[in-house]
Amino acid sequence: MRFLTNMSICMVLWMFVCMADICPAQAQSAARVSVEKMSVRNIDDKVIVRLRLVLDSLEVASNHALELRPLITDGENIREMNPLVVAGRRQSIVYQRMNREGMLVRRDEGEMQQVDYADTLDYEAWMDGADFMLAEDLCGCGGNPLEQNKLILQKLDFDTSVYELEPVLAFAVPRVEAVKHREESGRAFLDFPVNQTEIYPEYRRNTAELDKIRKTIELVENDTNTTITHIVIHGYASPEGSFANNRRLAQGRAEALKRYVCRLYSFRDTVFTVRSTPEDWQGLQRWVEQSHLKEREEILKIIASPVDEDEKNVLLQRIGDGSVYAYLLRQVYPSLRHSDYTVHYTVRPFSEEEARRLLKTRPQLLSLNEMYLVAQGYDFGSECFKEVFDIAVRLFPEDETANLNAALVAVSEHNYIRATRYIEKAGNSPEAIHARGVLCLVKGEYGQAEKFLLQAKKLGVRQAEENLEQLRLKLENNRKTGNMSDY
Repeated sequence: MRFLTNMSICMVLWMFVCMADICPAQAQSAARVSVEKMSVRNIDDKVIVRLRLVLDSLEVASNHALELRPLITDGENIREMNPLVVAGRRQSIVYQRMNREGMLVRRDEGEMQQVDYADTLDYEAWMDGADFMLAEDLCGCGGNPLEQNKLILQKLDFDTSVYELEPVLAFAVPRVEAVKHREESGRAFLDFPVNQTEIYPEYRRNTAELDKIRKTIELVENDTNTTITHIVIHGYASPEGSFANNRRLAQGRAEALKRYVCRLYSFRDTVFTVRSTPEDWQGLQRWVEQSHLKEREEILKIIASPVDEDEKNVLLQRIGDGSVYAYLLRQVYPSLRHSDYTVHYTVRPFSEEEARRLLKTRPQLLSLNEMYLVAQGYDFGSECFKEVFDIAVRLFPEDETANLNAALVAVSEHNYIRATRYIEKAGNSPEAIHARGVLCLVKGEYGQAEKFLLQAKKLGVRQAEENLEQLRLKLENNRKTGNMSDY
């Protein structure tokens, strides 16, 4: 049963807004309530109504209530929808106790507040050409009428079909890399006898750690498509002991790793750069920051203090009864003794056919331009087409062109959340500005869409003109079908 106001006490007086004569940016409003979004559609003989009501300027006293009731009428026939009641504090309690049907909203006076309303009616032939209305009654305690307003909304035209957008996308062609520079890197935890710098391949876990290094180098060295240009080795020691001795150990152990690699592969000495950090205080800081030690803040304060490294080490040993320092020595410091290595190399250019094969096996050898050429060989929108751009943005996550093209693929899949994430990293090229316009267009943000598309048109993006025409047709269709904005 629908919630009805006693007509003898509180007469219904209509508020109308003619949607057929307004554009989406012109939200209709009464003195108190404004409508930002409105949609009235006939889908499978069901009239689906959606409204977004903005209550920011609405003042409802504690013992008052404002009843809003959408309806359709042609003067002879009338079909009412469920009411929306916006009540003050006291009146909302009364309505709740009465358990009346309809939607009840308590007005939080002075607060920004929006309400989404939706309801459905069975379609009847007489509704074509009828008026869509919203009744507004402000009543006081006991249902006494206080104020009533009316305004005409829309002449319904359900014979007009909904215009579906098919925006034209403008993918960006990535620049050609004159020389493709790539790198492979890793971290090895080699074990050395106390105070020694000589590598013993069979000592403790060294066999496995050295194997990791060999696999990284051989991945590049054994590939006929690549040429190693440089190898960087960076050794680190942990903070216990004297700083001077740790400096000797860190550099000496890094040099030992260089000699080991040279013996295996006969690299020239000039291929290597060897660096060292005597004590990995940054690594210790990162570990402590992520820990749950109760002395966490005290340790971090010591690490950040301006005293020298040897003094920091002494201060750490003095925490509590020494058990904290013993824990760090046992659980943390071994991970601070490591050798980081990076193999720099160049990659030869590939034909489209070669690039297509490598995309499945070693896509990191391809440039963005080579991937783009592979994509052009597939049907637009096909799974293979979309996969290329997905691989590209995963391999080049900070590249503006990769993010732009990935955003357009996401738009074509109607994944607007993902598209938004990519477009934020797409830069401000003409194509990126156009892509922002397209994203706003498909999301129903027509004002912003027009702004971006006009800007892109001025910058020479030819697809912008066609999308602006689609925007014009969509707005015209919305006025005819009763859609101020898409939901």
